[in-house]
Amino acid sequence: MLLKNKEEISLNTFEDNKIVEKNIFPITRKSIFTTDQEERVAILDTAKKIVALYEIKTSKEFKLSIPYDIKPKTILLNDDNLFIGGEMGKEILVQYHVQSQKWYQLEIPHKIAILGKAVDDLVVNDSMLIAIDNIISPQYVLFYNLNSAGKLEFLHFRELKSNSSYEDIYQCRITPEYLGIRSTTMNHGYMYEHITIYADLDLTKSFAISSEFKQKENFTDFILFKDKLFIANRKKGLGVFEIKNSYFKKSKDESFAFNTSVSENKIKYTQFKNEEIIRLTKIPNEFKIILTIKSKDGKIRYEIIGMQM
Repeated sequence: MLLKNKEEISLNTFEDNKIVEKNIFPITRKSIFTTDQEERVAILDTAKKIVALYEIKTSKEFKLSIPYDIKPKTILLNDDNLFIGGEMGKEILVQYHVQSQKWYQLEIPHKIAILGKAVDDLVVNDSMLIAIDNIISPQYVLFYNLNSAGKLEFLHFRELKSNSSYEDIYQCRITPEYLGIRSTTMNHGYMYEHITIYADLDLTKSFAISSEFKQKENFTDFILFKDKLFIANRKKGLGVFEIKNSYFKKSKDESFAFNTSVSENKIKYTQFKNEEIIRLTKIPNEFKIILTIKSKDGKIRYEIIGMQM
């Protein structure tokens, strides 16, 4: 899935080392979208709370109305389910089972629900749905058992470490090796952006790369691949950072848990003059990334890079 312009996204394949456009879908400023990379595309109108579910092979479209009081923030589609996370409603995480066409409210622990929390991003690994909690502190990660039969079972939750006060989470990425989270903080009028890397899902060993910003954050996207972190930076271009085991530190006092800081100077940047990278897309089954690049006049182009650089 690639952003084509302000009003369209495109579904593409990668053939003969080229991006081949297969279909175009309309979006608005209120749209969030996802694909399972095999059978379906889902586009959610967050204002109307309506999901357009497209079958890629048949081009069939289904409209789904969310039957819960939720303010959607994030969406994820896997083989069997559509998941929607949100805030400021009676529900903050719901599931639509595609085959049975049934909606479910997923369990939120009482300790978290009473705090008025939110789900800001969702990722999956082989066996679990992982929901990343937002809204200041404390922040939690919720774990659910993935299955193809129906409603997901809640497993457990863990508290995230902090980078500073008033932390706001925007995005997470997961690989077999690491969990990464992009966030911002504010402390005494100073604003910082962070990319935090956790060594595993126990969330005890971690480090964070942090950078101060004035009005608009510069980190726009990131991708994890083996021992490399690829960062889209609004001002500096494409950054590549090598992850080393020595960077990960375990908190000595779990009641006062902050991430260890690693200098941004360790990131190697390649600049794009008069352009900014707004999105990074990993090509499935390829060691390549598509950079979505926007010029000063708003035009969008794509560039393919290898991940072994």
